[in-house]
Amino acid sequence: MMTQAGQDKRSLVVVNLNEVYAVRRSDGQWRSAEVIQTRGTPPDHVQYYVHYTGLNRRLDEWVTPDRIDNIKNGNHVVDSEEQPERKLTRNQKRKHDEINHVQTSYAEMDPTTAALEREHEDFTKIKYCDSIVFGNYEIDTWYYSPYPEEYEKCKRLYICEFCLKYMKFARTYINHKAKCDKKMPAGVEIYRHKTLAVYEIDAKQHKIYCQNLCLLAKLFLDHKVITCSSAVGCDRSIEK
Repeated sequence: MMTQAGQDKRSLVVVNLNEVYAVRRSDGQWRSAEVIQTRGTPPDHVQYYVHYTGLNRRLDEWVTPDRIDNIKNGNHVVDSEEQPERKLTRNQKRKHDEINHVQTSYAEMDPTTAALEREHEDFTKIKYCDSIVFGNYEIDTWYYSPYPEEYEKCKRLYICEFCLKYMKFARTYINHKAKCDKKMPAGVEIYRHKTLAVYEIDAKQHKIYCQNLCLLAKLFLDHKVITCSSAVGCDRSIEK
């Protein structure tokens, strides 16, 4: 698939899916990134989903055309390969990779793990939900979560902080908050320290709540097993 990305004061850049371009991140830094998917109607409302070379998938994002350029157009593209080489201990390397959001390469995995990782990435490659509204907070999401089809491509989801019900529209969310009779999480409180409380939940008694909790958690955990029974409205699963 081939589309065009407009550049401020520059000629149009032809953008092909599955090819690498220079992409400007929100911090102003240019990095090489693969264009994975597109959404919207070109030329005015199109966005591109990109994966930054060498960085963790949680930094994948939808970008507008003005943030994409050909690598050879003079932008200084910073990639992990440009970092000065020095020998690191295993612990130092782990800390370095965490701080710099470095993605573990397939070469560092055993063949079985690498095959499972490729299958997992193919299934969860594109994150359509950019953020959630949870209580008084709007939170950027990190990863794909298998919400039902009518919800999974919403740019923003509204989630009740008490019952974890998810909604597509702000008005629905406001009306729900006025009517929701839950004022604390489901289950039994087993620990409390000042304003921090921990609850133990029996999934047999709170099936829908636990399903919603798993879907919410998957937005921030790359590898999480989610198995939903059709009895509670979900017939899909993600397994690592």
